[in-house]
Amino acid sequence: MAEARRELQKLSNRLVTAQEEERRNLSRELHDEIGQAMSAMLVELGRFEAAPDSEVRSERLASVRSMAEGCVGMVRNMALLLRPSMLDDLGLVAALRWQAREVTRRSGLKVKMVADEIVEDLPDSHRTCVYRVVQEALNNCAKHSHANQVRVVVHRDADGLSVTVQDDGIGFEPSEEKGMGLLGMEERVERLGGHFSIESKPGNGTVLSIHFPLADSGPATLKDIA
Repeated sequence: MAEARRELQKLSNRLVTAQEEERRNLSRELHDEIGQAMSAMLVELGRFEAAPDSEVRSERLASVRSMAEGCVGMVRNMALLLRPSMLDDLGLVAALRWQAREVTRRSGLKVKMVADEIVEDLPDSHRTCVYRVVQEALNNCAKHSHANQVRVVVHRDADGLSVTVQDDGIGFEPSEEKGMGLLGMEERVERLGGHFSIESKPGNGTVLSIHFPLADSGPATLKDIA
């Protein structure tokens, strides 16, 4: 019991540190991206007011409009990273499909996703957990694995809900390199009564798996979604 308490305290401290790091990154993004863009807009508006003729004014106005559009895009991307609206509006499958496209667009990593049609009746807590785990796993693949392809499978059957993320990257030794991202995913899953596992060896890629036992689970047909 004492050992369990110590481990729980360590995990809690790591999670607090991770939360503070997320807040620090968000604050930096707001200041460096949005803040600087808005400052540049104010400068351009000042020049617009002082512009001597209509042609120069039109150029300044086009510049301000472009900056405003860029700010809107940055805010939208930040909001999607914090809580994707499509997870609420369109469901888990659509949100995962968007996440796959975004990872491919940013990194060039090929993401293949296969998901059951009936996963949309999951509790919100489980949908959010699955989305965040897949998001973190794909970002880890893009940053660290040197993989060419990743396959994500979301499957619902009589035993519950299973999710696997498998890459063909360089692999690692989980017992020696379990960082904050993996610890955070494990804590999310276990908090909901699920099981988290990761299998990897240097040179053999990585398979991350989670499983949630769910009431009234039933079989479903897998469909390629990305």
